[in-house]
Amino acid sequence: MNIHSLNILADAISDAGSWYWWLTGDDMVQVQFCDVMLYDENTSEKEPHSTDILAVRFHGNAFAVFLDNLNDEKWYEHFHDDSVIYEIDTYNMAFDDVKEAERIMNDFQHKTVIRDFSGSAALLRAKHLLCAGCGDVGFVVGADEMEVVGRKGKYTEEEIETAYQKWFDYWKAYWKLRGTKDANPKDYVCEVSIPVREI
Repeated sequence: MNIHSLNILADAISDAGSWYWWLTGDDMVQVQFCDVMLYDENTSEKEPHSTDILAVRFHGNAFAVFLDNLNDEKWYEHFHDDSVIYEIDTYNMAFDDVKEAERIMNDFQHKTVIRDFSGSAALLRAKHLLCAGCGDVGFVVGADEMEVVGRKGKYTEEEIETAYQKWFDYWKAYWKLRGTKDANPKDYVCEVSIPVREI
């Protein structure tokens, strides 16, 4: 994916979204998010149209390091097993940016290697990176390959950009109709978002 699409995706996730779950498998790391500013075509008219679940998967020499300022050495296990979510610090997410990954890592006291992380060498070697700060926790993940997956399947660059633009149109209509008899179903993402950028 090109950096323009990835920057759009980072904004779409981090504006109002949360880190929802994580998973590792055979040479795979997945981080999953909720409340994403991508228009979901598959919901009914009586449901919100913001994307409720979106995963970013990393394959091929995949690594993950989780970060925290907590007094709980097993927080990431509880996170994986429970229904806890961590709200992403607004716009504190970046794709394919080694300097930003290093900055976010430096913001946290504790670093827990989840899979095959060898420090700066891993950051420089990875073809794709994703990092984010989420209050008292954060993460850096990377690999040779990356894919973005939603309920409809994999997203292309074009689909990300189109879904992001459609979400803005939806947001504008949502607020125009809010409080009227034609109002859309309540959408948490629309309620809390005041977008600062458009395509």
